[in-house]
Order: sequence, then structure tokens, then C-alpha cells
Amino acid sequence: MRHVLSLATALAVIAGAAAAQDDYPSGPVTLLVPYSPGGSTDRTARALATVLEEKWGQPLVVENRPGAGSMIGTAALAQAEPDGQTLLLNTAAFATAPAIQTDLPFDPREDITPITMVATSPYVVVGGAEVEAENFADFLAEAREDPMFFATAGVGSSSHFTAELLAQQAELPGDVVHFSGGGDANTQLMGGHADIYISTTASVMPYVNNGQVKALGVLGAERFELLPDVQSSGENDVEGIDINGWVGMFAPGGMDAELVETINADVNEAIRSDSFMQLLEENFVLPGDTTADEFSQIVYDEMDTWAGLAESRGISAQ
Repeated sequence: MRHVLSLATALAVIAGAAAAQDDYPSGPVTLLVPYSPGGSTDRTARALATVLEEKWGQPLVVENRPGAGSMIGTAALAQAEPDGQTLLLNTAAFATAPAIQTDLPFDPREDITPITMVATSPYVVVGGAEVEAENFADFLAEAREDPMFFATAGVGSSSHFTAELLAQQAELPGDVVHFSGGGDANTQLMGGHADIYISTTASVMPYVNNGQVKALGVLGAERFELLPDVQSSGENDVEGIDINGWVGMFAPGGMDAELVETINADVNEAIRSDSFMQLLEENFVLPGDTTADEFSQIVYDEMDTWAGLAESRGISAQ
């Protein structure tokens, strides 16, 4: 009799879990954005939210939680229930920040569940008015002759780590100058307070297109298909840089595997919608559209890469 009851209980749990997936979401969904309103990640989140609201038939509220290199908003996600009603849209800063923030109030591998990569693009090296170079080859020569200041979006940001990675692999002298976010870094670059800024296409291409800064190169082995006239670091013999920028969807840790699969499928469908694809195209960005396992592997591999760079370059949170 005990075995019969145990089997019945197990079947009831399975049936309940299946019903939960069918009913998802059961109410309004909060989409945390760990950056200030108006930036490229915020715009991406709001565009994606519009598509998902229509699909889910539930309100999707974008809530900005900026600060600490995106870790304040990420910590809020880690504290949420793993029921899919709270999600997070973050950049590759999710992988860079833990390399130097060793006292986080959560474990980024255990307390957060990667869902899918939403969008991806290479990192673009852009130069301000004081930089004479017009391409990556000339930039390397100029930077080696006259050390430059590299703007970053803050200590531990992806722009900070990519600047350090380029300096290491290309053997460039120079210093990093930290600003309060990507918007501020772009503004300071245009104002002549830094020479170089490295960020994703969505962050820098609006300023390139209106002539305020110039695209000198993309980091990677080959040229980016959406910017075919911009040289790559690889074609200029700068090796060991095989990493792209991305924006991804995350959920709290401990989430049921079937619910992860459900949200992954829904978000990937939203990514492929006409309206969202148009936004990506306008920002020279490609759709991500990965499985949860694929995205998890990318995230964890990058965490290892950036931790190693932090150690070799002596990067700290100070």
C-alpha cells in the first residue's frame, strides 16, 4: 500500500509540474535590467518585453536595478522564487564582474539559471577625435607610438576587460579610465577625455553612424558580416581574442528543467519576431537563439577566461 501511495504522490507531482508549465506565466512577469533606463540593454529589454507580453497574455514589467557592474540587479534575481515570474536581461558583465567582485551575496553558477542568449555582436574598437588612425592597423601603430587612454563603462565591466585583453594580446601601452556606464564612456570619448572605447555594436554604432566617433576595428579572428569594411584584430596578427559581446536572459537558480525549456522556447520565438529582428538589424546585432545548455556553457567558459585575465593583469575592484 505504501508503494502505491508513493507512486500516486510522484505522479501527482509530475502532473502538477506539467500543468505549471502549461499555465506559465501565471501572472505579471518582472524583467530586471541591471542598468539605467535609456541604454542599449534597456531598449533591448523593452522591445523584447513587448513581444513576450503579446505571446504570454500577461503584463511584463521592466524594472531597472543599476549599480555595482550589474550585480545589484543580478543579486535581486538570485533572491527571487524560481517560478519564472522574475527574469533578468544582462550583458557579458554577468561573466566579467565576478572575476573581481569576490564578495558577491550569491553564487553566479548556482543561484542563477542561464536561459538563452538574446543577441550577440563583436566588440568594436572606436576612436575619438584625437585619434588620427582610420583603421585597426594604423590604430595599433599609433597606440604603440603614443600610448592612449581607454575609456570603460566602469571597473569590472565588459569594456574594462576587453580593453585589458586587447592591451595584453597586442602588447599595447596605455591606461584605462573608468566612467559611470556606457553612455558616460561614449560622452567622455566624444568630449576628448579618452581616446578609445571598446563595446558592442548596439552601444557604439549610433555614434559611429552620426560621425561622432570612428570604428577602427572589431575584436575577433575575422571581420563582422554586418560591418564588412571594418578590419578585425585577427587580420592584423592580434591573436587570442575570440570572444563576443552578448545580451542574455537569466532566471533564478533551482528552476525546474521543464520550465527552463518553456521559457527558452518562448524567448527564442520572440527573438525571431519581425519587430525584434528589425531592432537587432538597426543596431548591427545578430540574434542569439541558443539552448539553455549552450548559453550556460558560453557564460561559464567566459567566467573562467575573465578570471584568468584578472589574475594575469592584476585587475581588482579597487
